[in-house]
Amino acid sequence: MSIRAEFRVFDGTSEVSSITRLRVRPSGSSETGTVVDGSDLALDLKAGIYDVQAIRQESGHVSVRWAENLVIMAYPDEAGRHLEVINFSNQFGALQLRWSGGQMPDPAGVTVTVSKAGDSHPSAAHPLRGAGYLLLVLPAGTYDVHVAQPGRPDVTLSAMELPPDRTRMKLIQ
Repeated sequence: MSIRAEFRVFDGTSEVSSITRLRVRPSGSSETGTVVDGSDLALDLKAGIYDVQAIRQESGHVSVRWAENLVIMAYPDEAGRHLEVINFSNQFGALQLRWSGGQMPDPAGVTVTVSKAGDSHPSAAHPLRGAGYLLLVLPAGTYDVHVAQPGRPDVTLSAMELPPDRTRMKLIQ
């Protein structure tokens, strides 16, 4: 069974996926791997552990970033799709918000606020939309994330750890 692996690439909080080429190969392998580029950085992979080389060329400058030991497997809450975020800037993490049953509400009606864990002054977040999810890209750290949506109880994700260079997924019930 294959998993649809989607990759999104950032430089800090700016998305650079459309100008990035990826080479995906099994971890520890010396094989060439599969090259993916363009606006849709996605491919079908077998469950396993992968290394991804991201190459971005912009204004004659080439940047390379490796994301190693990415675990791609069929997680029950991901419905056959898996997201990995790669960031050219150090010390950034990502939080993917998915809704149970795959029923993501209209993003225009969803309000997400974020604060450092324990801080009583949250700030409005501006999540990016994906295929059935919302995405936050933030400096690595521990956050309290509050999700409000019409007609549903508010959800608070307390002390959410976003480690550097990793993508976390949380299911909103």
